[in-house]
Amino acid sequence: MKKININLRWTILIAAILIPASFSDLNYGFGQENETAPAGESNKYVNYLESARSLLNQTSVEYKNGNFTGAEELADMAYLDNFEHVEDILEEKGSHSFMEDLEHMMREDLRELIKDKADQTDLDMHINATDTKLAEAIDLVKSAE
Repeated sequence: MKKININLRWTILIAAILIPASFSDLNYGFGQENETAPAGESNKYVNYLESARSLLNQTSVEYKNGNFTGAEELADMAYLDNFEHVEDILEEKGSHSFMEDLEHMMREDLRELIKDKADQTDLDMHINATDTKLAEAIDLVKSAE
């Protein structure tokens, strides 16, 4: 049973990386910084934000399935591997408090809900609120062009 759980965890993590990838991601190496991105560099930031949104939705699914460890890992990936890459551009746009609020929602509040095994409804409400803010962040980044 333990081997199945480990294999399932890897499958979830691989899917979380591959599902949000698009053809434009293949040109620049998804999830990696690219110093020589073409004009329209905001696309890489949009990709990070979209990936974070996808990972948060997958977090909810894993949580609902009782895979709390997998849910926490996906939430961590949404923050560490994606949102952290857009913090600077959000601050450059003059949105320090917006960036900090979103960071707190992803890094602290969501992880606390998962660790405390909060009710699914509470978790989903928090993920939906975070998703709304991530959509706002996408609009903000797009306006940076």
